Amino acid sequence: MEALFYLFAFSVIISGIMVISALNPVHSILWLIVAFSSAAVLFIFLEVDFIAFIFLIVYVGAIAILFLFVIMMLNLTDLADSFQDMSNYVPIGFLIGVIIFFKVLIFSSGKLSGLSGVINDFRWDFLEKVSNIEVLGRVLYTDYYYYFLLASFVLLVAMIGAIVLTHDLRVEIKRQDIFIQISRQLK
Repeated sequence: MEALFYLFAFSVIISGIMVISALNPVHSILWLIVAFSSAAVLFIFLEVDFIAFIFLIVYVGAIAILFLFVIMMLNLTDLADSFQDMSNYVPIGFLIGVIIFFKVLIFSSGKLSGLSGVINDFRWDFLEKVSNIEVLGRVLYTDYYYYFLLASFVLLVAMIGAIVLTHDLRVEIKRQDIFIQISRQLK
């Protein structure tokens, strides 16, 4: 079981690298779907089933497919044919990766000040009496409701932006005239 966990963790890392290194945007989105799916399997291994299914429904089922449709509608695959040299971004990406790696090491070693106080002050008896979904709902809608509203507003703006980008008002585009279609059937 531990080998499967490491296999899917390695899959998340490799597919995350492929998301940013794929030249074709459609391939990049497909690698993103693989990364999200592997992360959901990792959550299932950690016995956080609700978060895993939400991950699949929201990220794979909605956001990644939305990205895929936007890329296909805007026909951004033509940009992939022209090779772009991205080697000048490697040093800053490596620097950011090293900083994040050391932050994770510091966090995992428990050297954060005040973390033990937060863990000791937490009410553990509350967690034993209610389900995971209720705890998640209470925390999300009480403590983090500003962030929840901000995230919903960002998704609304992204949806409106995708509609505006794909909406075309050219004259030569064929439009449907419902009255003409219905009158053909009546004749």
